[in-house]
Amino acid sequence: MPVVSSPILYWPLLLLAAYLVGSIPFAQLIAGAKGEDLRRVGSGNVGAGNLTRSIGLGWGAVAAVLDGLKGLLPVLLARKVGLGTGAAGIAGVAAVVGNNWSIIVKGRSGRGLAAAAGLMLALSPALAIWVGGWSLAGWRIGGGLAGFVGWGLLPVVSVAMGRPVTVSLVVLLLSAILVGRRMQGNPGDETDTSSMLRRAVYDRDPATDGMRETADDPLIP
Repeated sequence: MPVVSSPILYWPLLLLAAYLVGSIPFAQLIAGAKGEDLRRVGSGNVGAGNLTRSIGLGWGAVAAVLDGLKGLLPVLLARKVGLGTGAAGIAGVAAVVGNNWSIIVKGRSGRGLAAAAGLMLALSPALAIWVGGWSLAGWRIGGGLAGFVGWGLLPVVSVAMGRPVTVSLVVLLLSAILVGRRMQGNPGDETDTSSMLRRAVYDRDPATDGMRETADDPLIP
């Protein structure tokens, strides 16, 4: 009797693997090797941006590349085994979720910007250019605002560019996750509606250190 095999049968395992790999807190591990705990220094965010400010640009860049691979590789692997664009994109999203809410860190961790950038590079390089452009703009207008515009408008840009519906839906989900994580902030941040909306747009908490930035800035840490 012939054995029926379909790539979609492996999809749940791929999602789980992507989440677990996404959960690896590379920035925190590097900081720990240097004798620091990112949760207790700088912005308190467990991401490459805070690592850059606390340890240095070189190690921050290493962490950013590793985080980017979290989103890139699951999408490429999913496409390699024959999964469609939508299923492959969701695998990348699972890695971003793992990055943002790590089972290893046991709670909120990074912002997922580098992982999301890796996902977009694999899923739609043209949309990755849009994100990269706003990353550069972030150095001038502020990384928080640039991130909100770049990622927040990405679903609209996807539709305007005529990307497949599955790609646009993945991008919409990704955008919601990134903006939602910004609104959540770090442990101890204010939870009132005004503060959450301010973090969504500027990624800053007005009640902390005179508008301290809480994110991996500018747009891709």
